[in-house]
Amino acid sequence: MEDDFDCDSDEYEQAIAAVEEEMENEMAGLQDEEEIETDGEGIITQFNPDHVITDPGLRIPIDQFSINIRSEVRRAFIDKGPTQPIGYNFPKTNKKRCFQKSWFKQHPWLEYSVEKDRAYCFHCYLFKRDRIDDKFGYDVFTTLGFNNWKNAYLALPKHDGKIHNQCKTAYEDFKNQRTSVKHKVDKHTKDALIKYETWLDTSLGIVSLLTLQGEPFRGHDESLASLNKGNFLEFLDWYKERNEQVRLAFDETCPKNAKMTSPTIQKELAECCAIEVTKAIKEEMAGCLFSILIDESRDISVKEQMAVVVR
Repeated sequence: MEDDFDCDSDEYEQAIAAVEEEMENEMAGLQDEEEIETDGEGIITQFNPDHVITDPGLRIPIDQFSINIRSEVRRAFIDKGPTQPIGYNFPKTNKKRCFQKSWFKQHPWLEYSVEKDRAYCFHCYLFKRDRIDDKFGYDVFTTLGFNNWKNAYLALPKHDGKIHNQCKTAYEDFKNQRTSVKHKVDKHTKDALIKYETWLDTSLGIVSLLTLQGEPFRGHDESLASLNKGNFLEFLDWYKERNEQVRLAFDETCPKNAKMTSPTIQKELAECCAIEVTKAIKEEMAGCLFSILIDESRDISVKEQMAVVVR
């Protein structure tokens, strides 16, 4: 009975170990599936640093990444650079031919896969047009890999053609964001935002000052040749003479339809000031009761004046 029990115990432990190993393998498979999030068509929709595989023969094709994350993937590959194992002992074929490390200097775009013993093009992998250039044989340097070392002296220079040069130009433009369209648009947007803030802050500051002092905004003659264009425009000219940034924003780079100085804008800014003052008063009162006293009188010139008191 003891022998039977020991035998059953050993089999039981082996069975438990097998089940645990199977569960671990299933969990590992689930983790691998969770790491790569794809849509219904197998397109990767979320970037993971593990997607940046060094060996070009094992990489995920660039067209399998969603367009929304493709720039991020390209940036990650460019930061690492092409895979060029210079110190590697390249294996020889049956005809005693092998990859030559001197080709890296002659062709900086060239990559080598240790796993597949094949050569690839770094620029074409990143920027080759989706499924359009395959008919020209450029899939050899992007997906299949090149290993005809005997004719490499002809094939590698021949690869430097029109399509490769387009990919190279796209690579250089993407690497240097200052020349990219996106960078130019972003830079223009940021500059326009800075100028808009300058126009708005300046006009709002003058409106706040005039409102606080109870001074009128407009003048009888607001033309450029006028000697007195009104308090608002005169304060603006005074400020421009003392602040070069404001002068450039209003006089040289400001569009005629967005100067933030029109009578309508002045009234809207004054209303905004009134709203903020009312809001501050309400917050200070914190729900307390108050009363309003209003008195009106007419002087000898038949002009009415009103006094408002909040208690």
